[in-house]
Amino acid sequence: WPTPTGARPEASVAASSNAPFSKANVPLASTAQMAPVLLAGPVTVPTFQAAEESLVLENDLLRLTFTSHGGGARLIELKKYPASVDCRDTTANGVPSALNRFAPLPALTLGVGPLTGDGLFNLRKTEAGVHAEKALLNGLVVSQEWTLSNGYFFETLVTLENRGTDVVSIPPHDYVVGAATPMDRYDMAEVQGAYWFNGEKAEQINKPWFANATLGCSTISTPRSEFAGGNSNVVWAAVHNQFFALIAQPDQSPAGVRVVDMPLPAPSPSEVAADGRLNPQPHAYHTSLTYPAQTLQPGEKLIRKHTIYAGPKEYSQLKSSEKQIDLVMDFTGITGICAKALLLLLNAVHSLIPSYGASIVVLTIVIKLAFWPLTSASTRSMKRMSTLQPQLNAIREKYKSDPTKMNQKTMEFMKEHRINPMAGCLPLVLTFPVFIGFFFMLRTAIELRGESFLWCCDLSRPDSVYVVPGLGFIPLLGIPGIGLPLNIMPVLYLATAWWQSTLTPVSPQMDPAQQKMLKYMPVFFGVLFYNYSAGLTLYWTTQNLMTILQTKITKSNEGPGKGTGTAVIAPAQPGRRKGSV
Repeated sequence: WPTPTGARPEASVAASSNAPFSKANVPLASTAQMAPVLLAGPVTVPTFQAAEESLVLENDLLRLTFTSHGGGARLIELKKYPASVDCRDTTANGVPSALNRFAPLPALTLGVGPLTGDGLFNLRKTEAGVHAEKALLNGLVVSQEWTLSNGYFFETLVTLENRGTDVVSIPPHDYVVGAATPMDRYDMAEVQGAYWFNGEKAEQINKPWFANATLGCSTISTPRSEFAGGNSNVVWAAVHNQFFALIAQPDQSPAGVRVVDMPLPAPSPSEVAADGRLNPQPHAYHTSLTYPAQTLQPGEKLIRKHTIYAGPKEYSQLKSSEKQIDLVMDFTGITGICAKALLLLLNAVHSLIPSYGASIVVLTIVIKLAFWPLTSASTRSMKRMSTLQPQLNAIREKYKSDPTKMNQKTMEFMKEHRINPMAGCLPLVLTFPVFIGFFFMLRTAIELRGESFLWCCDLSRPDSVYVVPGLGFIPLLGIPGIGLPLNIMPVLYLATAWWQSTLTPVSPQMDPAQQKMLKYMPVFFGVLFYNYSAGLTLYWTTQNLMTILQTKITKSNEGPGKGTGTAVIAPAQPGRRKGSV
């Protein structure tokens, strides 16, 4: 993306692979004045006209670039995760994924304002990390020290010290956690936002919240630009995208949390016309902890400690925290519990099978086998109802003028022939949370990012093998300016779904309109998720193949004259049941 209006350009940082620190001075203008530029809400982006100094602090997993412009982390790079995992894209080779990339302001900072003056900090390295300091004319010294250890966790220590002879008033201020930004220019921000946790419940603030849509129609609602929450009960606050998160855990709860929607520079119309995959309206969700006004006596210090997690949304990493930061993975509710269980099962299978694609196939088969008895009983019940349907129709015809009597006779008939009308629905009710759990789990499972399987080079993205030029205008399937991608997995899903529909009996009691909707539902899903992750369509295709196999086995086990019996329909006569079995 181009640099946000009013912000300084990216500074180059010369990092040494042998030393944990490096330093770079970028000459800009000579004056030390800054001019704030208003974006969204009360958050401003300053223009610094003094030279920027940068320090790099790194371990085996993280590389943090600290800046004197605001005294925070301009960039947090995840060294094990490349920015691009597309096997056909070599332009991003060697570039790691990063948190706070494209953000107009640095992360983990007190920012620029009444508390920090012009926001120009002095940086220096220490034995343990990096130290940033700003001295004000009233005797207040604001400093922060970052200490990096092993793993994705590190500590920050913010100190406000009154070194003067008079009482210093500290105004209300924010501690900037960071900004939730898209991973790249193609990220549509479907899984991007902010979280905060009050000790009982985690609340997510994202694109739908800011849109303030009513029943999905934002045109009749007033969009929101800022969220404010908390009542001195903030356990942690986080910003995240599809695969990565930056989480700040203060040692003492701040007054609240604030999230501001900040539009990022949009691609030009010509860029969008040339590549319809670009996000036409990228946004960053600027998130900070809020603190109230207070006073410091001469010689008094105020020290705040934060434990920071900056890394992948990987359950094995997040679960180690006692403050439930794993809630940033959105494993809540019945579907969330299923998604969490499925992720644990998937990783367990992967510990035995090196391929995540093969692990998805094996896990799908195992789950299908677990539900096999239930779905087999459902299939037999629906076939039995189909066989007895003429008698049921005769009862409905006979008592059509008396609905109460018709329902009574229908229930008596079902009881006599041991038919459970709910048998066909029960498997759907029990397996639906698993189905949705798979969807949510595979949508954000970083384990699938960059994992190849057969012709798929990344299971977290569509498995495009070719793009047909000139067909980008096709709704939902085509990419404007690019063409129609040929994705094999969704095609296989549609083929197996159609095959399954020809074999699976439909409940005779189902309304014809519902039968038609059920028949074409796979087509709807196939089109809707045509450009979705290959891992999801791999699961659906395997599920369909297992259902087809189960249906054929069930039919072959019954054989002619087995299972349901044969219905013989007799002409309707008064006092006599219209059919016998």
